[in-house]
Amino acid sequence: MRQLVIGALTITLLVTLSHSITSAESPEEIMEKRALGFVTTLQAGDSEALFVYMNENWAPAKPGDNRDGRWTRIAGDLVKRHAQVEIVGVTVDQPYLLSVQTTEENGPALSFIFEFEETPPYGIVQLGIEAGDRGPKADLPDFIMPPDASTDQIVEALNIWFGTLEKQDKFSGTALIAWQGKAIFTGAWGMADKRWDIPNNADTRFDLGSINKSFTKIAIGQLLLADKLTLDDPLSKHISDYPNAEVAGKVTIRHLLEHSSGLGDIFTEEFFNSSKSLYESPRDFFALFADAPLQFEPGESQSYSNAGFMVLGVIIENVSGQTYYEYVQQHVFDRAGMTGAGFFRRDDPVANVAEGYTQMRSEDEDGSWRSNAFMLPVRGNSAGSAQATVADLLAFDNALRTYKLLPPNYTAWYFGDDGALTQAKLMDMPERATVGTGIAGGAPGVSAALESDEDLAVIILSNYDAPIAESVSRALYRPLKKALGETM
Repeated sequence: MRQLVIGALTITLLVTLSHSITSAESPEEIMEKRALGFVTTLQAGDSEALFVYMNENWAPAKPGDNRDGRWTRIAGDLVKRHAQVEIVGVTVDQPYLLSVQTTEENGPALSFIFEFEETPPYGIVQLGIEAGDRGPKADLPDFIMPPDASTDQIVEALNIWFGTLEKQDKFSGTALIAWQGKAIFTGAWGMADKRWDIPNNADTRFDLGSINKSFTKIAIGQLLLADKLTLDDPLSKHISDYPNAEVAGKVTIRHLLEHSSGLGDIFTEEFFNSSKSLYESPRDFFALFADAPLQFEPGESQSYSNAGFMVLGVIIENVSGQTYYEYVQQHVFDRAGMTGAGFFRRDDPVANVAEGYTQMRSEDEDGSWRSNAFMLPVRGNSAGSAQATVADLLAFDNALRTYKLLPPNYTAWYFGDDGALTQAKLMDMPERATVGTGIAGGAPGVSAALESDEDLAVIILSNYDAPIAESVSRALYRPLKKALGETM
């Protein structure tokens, strides 16, 4: 999952670094210096120095964006979480988009993804932090539009580009492009069911993978708002019969949300060797991890944990008095207007749900497409695998940005501003939240991505292996942002 946020040496060195950028340097050199300087500043563990660096190296704030308070909280949070990273590489993903890859002892690999201004002084526009291996970069053709393209020409270019991917059998799925909350392009390619030759269409529902974790976090936020729990509650407070009493006493809801609980994963050898019909609700997964020792003490490191979100699902059930599925359907899907979304069993003949197809194989197999029906749990859960359409995800993004799911302070918290909940008064937020966000999900035969800000949303759903949806989203987002910003 990708998280968008808004790095370490002393302040003296920061000033030296900023002053060392000269007009004689190429844009690429300037951008690399800014990115590496951020991560190097982060490594020093001084949140004040990081705040200074951000002010020195970011693009100017938009009118009305009083970001100092937000940045102070974010700088402190970044230092607390990621000061121990080690730089292992730098890659240029696209023009004006650069990634710094890092590792951390007892923690996940992290990619710090920087977006820059396209004109001098090439300040940082946005920073994304992506946990885990980003996966192989898909070999995609360049997305090409005419200079000063009109909306009709942009749509034509999208149809041509996706048609090429379909012919090359690199993409099967749907795409939606929206500007300021309204869809301007929707398309579908490939097959929802290869056996029966049923094509995908704009209303085809796809497995969302870990995008589901966003729904779980929102549910926790709603229960927090209702004073039914706190982020520092130990899980023992809400799951009295948790199988491991020692773990239940020291792992908190905050740890579970931040992947810092020390709990392991659900995709164990036992899971792969058992019937997937055994796993119909979040609690059913406890047998796979609850008795295992923690990977580290809670709060001391981070490691992506599906198990932690299974525990959150059970907390939501116990606190709300509803099943996880009932709660999310009523308080997230229905409230957002996600009319096609649901948690459909894989063995139920539900209309317009795409079959997933994977090429993930053992070495002695031929790599042809195979259904993923027997590779994943029979039903989605609090860690992943609800099904929805691209229109459903646009409805979700719109509802989130217009505070229909959470009020402003809690929406800021959802987007990663952990200090927002400590504000004494309601935060002054625009009518439509402006924070950039990227969320994604992937598994065999599952790939989903939603990347958005206050203007542009790029939503890609596929029934092919990850990370094809993320690769497509990355290829489209920046050129579409520029072209539509000039056209709309």
